[in-house]
Order: sequence, then structure tokens, then C-alpha cells
Amino acid sequence: MTDNGMPDELQKLKGSRRVTVSVGGEIFETTVATLQSGGHGSLLARSAPVLPSDPTEIFFDRDPSYFKILLNFLRTRKLPASFDKDALIEEASFYGLLRVLKEAMAPDHLNGIDLHKKTNLLPTGRDYVNALCASPDGSIIVSHGSKLTDFDWALRKGRTTLTEFNTIDSLHRLSDTHVACGSEGLPGLHIYDFVNGKHAKSLIWSDKNDTRVYNASVRSICSNATTLFAAYENGHKLENTVQLIDRLTLQVTGELARQNGNATHLKVATKLHWLATYNWLMTVGVHGGTFGYSGYIRLWDVRQKKHVWEWREPNVQGVDPRLVERDCFADIAVDEDHAGIFKVSLESGNIAMADMRHLKAQDPWMTLTDVNPEMNVKEKGTDSKLLCYNKQIFCSRGSDLEVWSEVPLAGTEVDLDDREYWETSFRRNFVEHTRWHGGHDISLLNAGGQYLFVARKFMQGVEVWETRRASTL
Repeated sequence: MTDNGMPDELQKLKGSRRVTVSVGGEIFETTVATLQSGGHGSLLARSAPVLPSDPTEIFFDRDPSYFKILLNFLRTRKLPASFDKDALIEEASFYGLLRVLKEAMAPDHLNGIDLHKKTNLLPTGRDYVNALCASPDGSIIVSHGSKLTDFDWALRKGRTTLTEFNTIDSLHRLSDTHVACGSEGLPGLHIYDFVNGKHAKSLIWSDKNDTRVYNASVRSICSNATTLFAAYENGHKLENTVQLIDRLTLQVTGELARQNGNATHLKVATKLHWLATYNWLMTVGVHGGTFGYSGYIRLWDVRQKKHVWEWREPNVQGVDPRLVERDCFADIAVDEDHAGIFKVSLESGNIAMADMRHLKAQDPWMTLTDVNPEMNVKEKGTDSKLLCYNKQIFCSRGSDLEVWSEVPLAGTEVDLDDREYWETSFRRNFVEHTRWHGGHDISLLNAGGQYLFVARKFMQGVEVWETRRASTL
């Protein structure tokens, strides 16, 4: 029996029933099964004859050339080498086939050891890219100068929105229509409706009981399903806090991690990250001082408004600072699939992992080591960027890009609670080479869908990297 209670033989006979489809005067012959293969909710499936008395001829007043491509796609699940992407997406949307077409057009699972550059996204204007915000479907919003430009899941350019900013330093997507922006040069958190190209709301940090709170700008943004988190810093770059904002009403609901900023480990968070697995907020700050750079990482229980773990660098707690190497991380990233916090160090350039299941250790960091000595290139991590995506760790080194992937040894498929990591659990591979881009340093890394997005200093576009499909469509 089939799922709908119909005998298998009857269902098979029904599916093989021939149907004539007239599209714009051109006749196509197919079967009920082919029309239904795009999903039972599609227009084609709903138009297919069900009862013996139903007519077997269907008419659509549409372009037959694109219907021919879609019909062949339903038969073979393959697309031609070249086609008008915009027109085919429009036709697929009409016939209710957009979901299956998106799956077919998407590249393979993003694999860092098998990447190639697909294209360059070129926003409107001549400004350099300042921030990126990618979504799980592969769409992305790009800030460039004072403008925002969005690209959809098919990497088609949408609308460009002019903002009040000179440059946008932090960017976070709230919905299919709205984005939150912040900048050191303009006070407040600003919400923009990028679909209609207009400013929607501003949220200013103020405190009538504290005169030190004024002209507070936003340095970093993140969110969970209900709350938007924004790290504010006052005009003197001292007093700072993380405000909690209701995502639905955009009303401030509370405050977290307020600091006076009179020491480097008390300055504003330059990165925020929500850890959904643990219901923790991670605040990260990296700041320059008299003796070089210092940084901190804190994990917060937002409900209780207290931090559950803290790490500072240089790590000189209980040690004479003159006897230790004053190294600090350049960037931090989190991979919840590996239960790991990853850092890249400014001076040594090493990448290290802290197992989130064992953070209470005196020093939880384990330096990743490649078993191939030729791959252990020693470079400083100055301006390096880290990104964890698809169980991989991407790291920029100046103009070059590398990826660390877990070695698929026996035991790596066991439950996370039972898994152990060693220094050699990850292997390094080089992805990008200077000869392709003329030596421009990487300034931003982001990923969404199955795309890796790369922006470079003094370059206007955004590189899109993907893993090529095993079979040619």
C-alpha cells in the first residue's frame, strides 16, 4: 500500500497515465508521475488528472521554451549548461517548482578542501566592502560605504539602500526584510528595511542617572530566536554594555555586562555570538593598549545575567608578566558541532581549540598541529579572520586562505559526549593562492547556504567560493 492508502499497482497505473500539456500553443506529452515529481503542492501536480473522468489535457498561457527546460528537469533532475537564470526562476515560481529548482541550482556541500571561485558580487558604486551578513539559504547583505545591497539565494542583486552611516562596521540580518546596523562613527543601533530601501528605527543607549553614557555607538550585533543583542560603547570609548532587545517589538528589555572600560579586559565587546546549544551569549573583546593587544572571552547565562566562564589574554594570571610571552588572539570563532572555541594568535599565528566540555581546566587550549611538517607554516596572525562553518575552520593569513578539517578516523562518528580531540585531530589545507588576487589581504569571511564569501581590502566586490558538483548539470 502507498502512503495515501491506494494499492501500489493502482498508484503505478495512475502515475503512468499520459497527459498532454499545451503551453503557449506548443504541445508537450508527459505522465502524471512526472508532473507530480515536483511536489504535490505544485501547480503541475494539482493540475494533473486524478480521477478517470478528469481531462488529460492541460493548458498554460506561458513561455514554452522555459517549460521545456522545467519538464526535462522533472524527468532527469538536470539543468542545461546555460540558461536565463532570472527567467527560469520566475517560471519555476509560477509552476510551484521553486523549491526543487533551488535544490538543483545549489552547489554541493561546502567542502573547504575542494573549493573554487564561482563569481564576484559587485555592489552598486565604488566603495569598498565593510561588512557581510550571510543567511542559511545563501543570500547575503553587503555594506559598502554608506550603502547596503542585498543578493538573493541565486546571487541576484536586489535593492541598494542609502543609509545615514559613513561606513557600516557591524551588520546583522533580522528577517527577510530588515537588517540591524552599527558603526563607530554614528551613535545608536539602526534598523533598515532593505526591501523598501528605508530607515525603520533607531535604538539609542541612554541613562539619565549616568552622564557618562552619551553618543554611544554599536560595535557588534547578534541574536537568537527572541532577542537581539547589541554591544554599545559611549563617546569616550569607556563605558559599555550589551543591550537586550526584543526582536518582535524592537523594545529594549534589559542590559548585560555593563563595564566602565578603564582596563582592556573591561572594554566593549568587538564580537558577539549566540551559542544555541548551550543557551549562552559569548562576548569577545580585542583592544590595543600600551603593551600591545589584550583580549577577553566571556560566556554569559543571559537569564541569570552572569558569566559562566572567562578567559583573558595575554594569560598572565598568577604569573610575572615579564616571564611570559605577551601573545593575544586576533580572532575567535565557535563550532558547536565540535563543541569547540577556536582562536588564532596574533604573534605566533597558531590556531588553538578549547573544548567547551572542559573549560574549567587551568588552560583549556590545545594548539592544532599538522602531522605534515611542510604544512606547519609559521606566520603571524595579524588581522587574521576565523570562520567555523560546516564542521570546518577557515582562517585567513594576509591574502591567503586555509581550512582545517577534522581527520575522518575511526571513532569520529561517535556521539559528541564520547568524543576526544588531540592536537592532530584536524588537518590543514591551503585554499587560496596569492597569484589569483594580486596580494590583497582578506578583510572579511562569511558563509551561508553552500557558499563561502570573501572580501578583500581595497577591493569593491565579494568573492563567492563553492564546491563544484560531482556531476555536471
